[in-house]
Amino acid sequence: MNFSSKLNQRITTLIAVVLMLMQTSCTEIFQESDLNQAPDQELNFEKVFTDYQQYRQFVDYAYRYMPGHLGRLWNSMVCELSDEAEGLGINTCSPVFNNGAWSGDPLPTGTPTGNANLELNEMWVSLFRGIRQVNMALGNIDKVTNFPGDDIKNRTMGELYFLRAYFYFELTKRWGGVPLFDKAVELGVDELDLPRSSYDDCVQFIVGDCDRASGFLPLVQPLSETGRATKGAALSLKSRVLLYAARPLNNPENNPQKWQQAAQAAWEVISLNQYSLDPDYVNLFFRPDLGTEIIMNRPRTKLNFEQGHTDNSNFLVRFIVPTGYQGWMGTAVTQNHVDLYESANGYPISHPSSGYNPNDPYKQRDPRLKMSVLYNDRFWYDRNTEFYVGGRDYGSSIINPLGYSIAKFWPEAHQRYKGTSTYLNYIFFRYAEILLNYAEATNEAYGPEGVVPGASKRARQAVNEVRQRVQHVDLPSDISNSKETMRERILNERAVELSFEEHRWYDVLSLNKGVELFGAANPVKGMKITKNAGNSFSYEVFIHENRVFHPHMHRYPIPNSEIYKSTKLEQNKGWE
Repeated sequence: MNFSSKLNQRITTLIAVVLMLMQTSCTEIFQESDLNQAPDQELNFEKVFTDYQQYRQFVDYAYRYMPGHLGRLWNSMVCELSDEAEGLGINTCSPVFNNGAWSGDPLPTGTPTGNANLELNEMWVSLFRGIRQVNMALGNIDKVTNFPGDDIKNRTMGELYFLRAYFYFELTKRWGGVPLFDKAVELGVDELDLPRSSYDDCVQFIVGDCDRASGFLPLVQPLSETGRATKGAALSLKSRVLLYAARPLNNPENNPQKWQQAAQAAWEVISLNQYSLDPDYVNLFFRPDLGTEIIMNRPRTKLNFEQGHTDNSNFLVRFIVPTGYQGWMGTAVTQNHVDLYESANGYPISHPSSGYNPNDPYKQRDPRLKMSVLYNDRFWYDRNTEFYVGGRDYGSSIINPLGYSIAKFWPEAHQRYKGTSTYLNYIFFRYAEILLNYAEATNEAYGPEGVVPGASKRARQAVNEVRQRVQHVDLPSDISNSKETMRERILNERAVELSFEEHRWYDVLSLNKGVELFGAANPVKGMKITKNAGNSFSYEVFIHENRVFHPHMHRYPIPNSEIYKSTKLEQNKGWE
């Protein structure tokens, strides 16, 4: 039994704790009346914070506040917010983002679009609840007298610092600077109405927590504790935090020191010599253990098609599986994303040296295209796919008008009504991301052939290592021989390697490229496929949708309900 399974078993015993914690959000902490609210059930805090078993349960529940479910928006995936995918049907919430209709006001609950609140105001509230729970646990850890040993106490301290850092990063990547709380506030003692700290101050706070966490946490957890934070997870979070901090949205002056710090942080993870790329890219997301590449995940028990949505199982039917395979396929891959996969010789398909043939568009491409995307006339399970107009997988205008679906999270052997089951892990950090973090930051700080002082890997080497795992060719030097051209290839590599894993949307925001990539300048495209006589096909790219993205949308609006309750909390510009 892994940590995730044990954590689920503990939920029932924590109902009283959870009910108490759900009374407040961040700025509700500013309200003295909320601090005086009693929990709905009797809770003996003296016992919770003195007995290890109850304290451990209290700490473990904080992991539940980590966003960790590809279908967490219920009827949409985060990739639908970006140019990777399009949400289909009548029950999606992603159009709220795609048409620019989001704001600081909550969307009507009980409606499909209301699920966008899960990424907006409810995410703000949830993350601050997690921070409050962590601060309560940190503030009371020395009261626990029966820890099994100092190693367990130290590990617990490390987990708590990691969790607080993670929650604050999730806040800053969406909203920028936020109020910082390093302890649970006390009525009549602490200032409750706090302004937002600067983004840089938040980064410094998060990095400090990551460093403290890495000092307490072990390199590996026992197999039964898979899912808990490790030293590598804390340093991976630090790498991601500093990379985001160095990017244009948060570093408009392009301070080279920020890039140097980000490169050094990624090298810290690499130099642990704890991780390597999994040779099986296809099955990376379904394995029952971490393998060599996964640094931290949310492990799943075995699941089948019929177990229900809340435990991430009918995710496959709802989002991934086309109608011809008895699924709903609510998420369609865009032509925009497919176009990012290079030709087999390493050149973008728009490059004159690529050899790309628009009449045979999937031939001789980056191997990850076939590993990640279902496209027309490729063999899958027991037949060739039929994404052409009138084909079994085309469905209807609201099922799959774009001509593609996701293969990445659907193992080919896993079929509805066939009695098969699979794992599906939500991966928080994996080694391929760290290599790409290193490549991006090192290129910006030292150039394509540069290395971090004391390191032994060039930016180019890190990118090629990721490509070699899937037997793709190295980056052609003539299109990656300057900082600017290498930058474009690295960002393309991130889009391909980390496809659909909830990176693209946030990457583009932090790169300050939303107007360019998510707005009218880059309309969402699909592929219209016509089956001809003789079983040949004609391919025609078409514009499916023009989306709306304005400059101020690179940061989320703070929920207006939080703004109204505070005298000091300021809304992000453009959302006032």
